[in-house]
Amino acid sequence: MRPRSVQRAVVVGLIAGLTVPGPGDLLAQQAEEPARRSFGLAAVVAKVVDANPLVRAHRLDSQRAQIDVDQLEGFWALPQVSFNSLSGVVPAARGNVVDSPDTANDLDNLGPFYNFSVNVVFPLYTFGRLEHGAAAARNIVTARNAEGDKARDDLSLQAIMAYWGVLAGEEYVDLFTEMNDSYDDLIVQAEEKVETNAIDLNDAFEIKSARFDVEALLLRAVQVERVVRRSLGEFLDLQPGEQYDLREAGTPEVKLTLEDLGRLQTIASSRHPQVRALKAVVNALDETMEIERSNRWPVILVGGGFGWARSPNRDSQDNPFVFDEFNYTRVAAAFNVRWDLNFARHDLNYMRRKLERDATESRRRALQMKINIEVHEALEAVLMQQQLLASARESRRESRRWLRTAADDFDLGIGEAQPLIKAYQADYRLQATVIQSEYDLNVALASLALVIGDMHSYLTWIADGQVALD
Repeated sequence: MRPRSVQRAVVVGLIAGLTVPGPGDLLAQQAEEPARRSFGLAAVVAKVVDANPLVRAHRLDSQRAQIDVDQLEGFWALPQVSFNSLSGVVPAARGNVVDSPDTANDLDNLGPFYNFSVNVVFPLYTFGRLEHGAAAARNIVTARNAEGDKARDDLSLQAIMAYWGVLAGEEYVDLFTEMNDSYDDLIVQAEEKVETNAIDLNDAFEIKSARFDVEALLLRAVQVERVVRRSLGEFLDLQPGEQYDLREAGTPEVKLTLEDLGRLQTIASSRHPQVRALKAVVNALDETMEIERSNRWPVILVGGGFGWARSPNRDSQDNPFVFDEFNYTRVAAAFNVRWDLNFARHDLNYMRRKLERDATESRRRALQMKINIEVHEALEAVLMQQQLLASARESRRESRRWLRTAADDFDLGIGEAQPLIKAYQADYRLQATVIQSEYDLNVALASLALVIGDMHSYLTWIADGQVALD
């Protein structure tokens, strides 16, 4: 795309040279006007993606899934630990089990009591439950990350379309402004020729009657450019009314053919975020099937505990056969075996997981078939838009020659108004077609990058100036 707006600003500045402001005036104007921010294509994509709350939501989902992984992988460092404490008042109990001045029904001589206990339990051997559970959790994290990548890719495509839309809108405004000014000059020229009887009055009327169509094109172009620019400003999370500029990127040369279809489909099968997400879910379900297999075997646990209790108004009992819940110090360790012997239920749970896994794998294959078709369609669209852009540029060169010839004939008085108007309209229509074709080609390339699951490749194509897989 050509920077016509910059060229026009220079020309206007030269024409207005009689009232050029001094250095002091320029500094005052710069101090009053806020600095305009400038963005390149990569910066637009990065800012749109980073500022979007949906991306942050997916990032938080991934972090939440990672907690499950950390919990299962660190189970040995994070065993099941419990602490219990109890305090209150209790009647006095003096003496021992043989002789005591107190009875069990006494409610006098109340005194305090307090105790606490700490217990620790962790699995010694689970027959693979923890390992498969951690692996399943890791695959869920992978699926969440892939879902986040899909959201980022969709936002990147919208940002790219908005970026090229603003640049195309600027070019449309410049083009139709030039067209509008040029047509005004043509009307003046026609009126002068009427005065000198160089052309018929009807020719001048015919030229003037097309003035509305020219002005309508300019007004629509200005409106569309304003709307698209404001929309991109919303994407960029700019303040209302904040102005910005875009640094133009060149349209890359396409070096792809239909022979690259197989490679593109292979890339899509490994990079497309939705395919990666379903692959991860299938792997997670494989691990849950292994967990159901492990549930047929016992869980061996080891535990330990420490307990301490004191009640000052109750005598401690030294007889080991007497249970005293108010004065004691205990340390214990034990092994525990838990085994669910309901094998029929384990088999049903395994079959449920297997059916879920097989159904998810079938969805993954269906998605892969769909993506293969989308890759083919996207590649065909790129190749078609490439040919349309080349054809539009060639036709534009021919329309320029036609316009020059028609204008020369009109100037010499040997040409009529209608062929000149047709040549004039055809030339500007083809200029607009070139702008639209460049926009369509860049959107088609970005759509191709989207369906192969690698939006970063589009930015690489722009930076390299060519689209190639090598």
